[in-house]
Amino acid sequence: MKYIFFDIDNTLVSHVNFPHIPEQTREAIKLLKAAGHVPAIATGRAGFLTFPTAKVFEINNLVCSGGAQIFSEGQEIFNAFFPDEHLEKFLETAKKFPNLTAAADEKFIYTDENSGMFRKYFNQQAGYDCIKSMKELKRAIMCYILVPPKNLEAKHGIFYAPPEGVRLELMNAFTEARNSETSKWRGIEIFMKYKNANIDDVITFGDGPNDIEMLKNAKLSVAVAGASEKVKEAADFICDDIDEGGILQACYELGLII
Repeated sequence: MKYIFFDIDNTLVSHVNFPHIPEQTREAIKLLKAAGHVPAIATGRAGFLTFPTAKVFEINNLVCSGGAQIFSEGQEIFNAFFPDEHLEKFLETAKKFPNLTAAADEKFIYTDENSGMFRKYFNQQAGYDCIKSMKELKRAIMCYILVPPKNLEAKHGIFYAPPEGVRLELMNAFTEARNSETSKWRGIEIFMKYKNANIDDVITFGDGPNDIEMLKNAKLSVAVAGASEKVKEAADFICDDIDEGGILQACYELGLII
């Protein structure tokens, strides 16, 4: 039995033309379960933004928020919040860049972005109106700024010079700040320890910069075709495009299903 952790965006869910789950990916998850494996999710999405997708696949084991929230069989077994002592530093940056910043807790996204871009994007993921004003933020799991890492400057505050206790996740089009003790791979390690399962039984699938650590550390890992060369270099296997059945193909070629 293998524990197979999938990233969501551009791994389980395609964003070509519109967000959708390829039918062959659905089939792959179904066949993995039938073969006795445990499909799981490892995503940068907050838990409440992950649940609707997990429900489609009937997956109950989740590493969310880049490892800051972990769920086993629908029960939260771990969380690590953004350090309270540094939240004010994030809010200072948010005041300067209201249209570029957001934060998430267990149920809502907090932002003062006024174009409706965040509202449309996050509400679609959550399945309900999850947007609140930044002034209502009391604690956060993740904080975001829509500035690519290469464009960050001192004026971006905590996202440029994170204090001790804050980890930056450098994504392609945005930068994320979380508790420094978190990452997808650390979340997987915590999950496997909770399950009293062998970490060598972990297989990971991903495509983004925040997947590199889990691709490098898993005994077996798969990068999807659309990933950058740096991500692909971290993986043991590269599958075809997910809209062309890449996930299903990889499961067959790796002998996970027959």
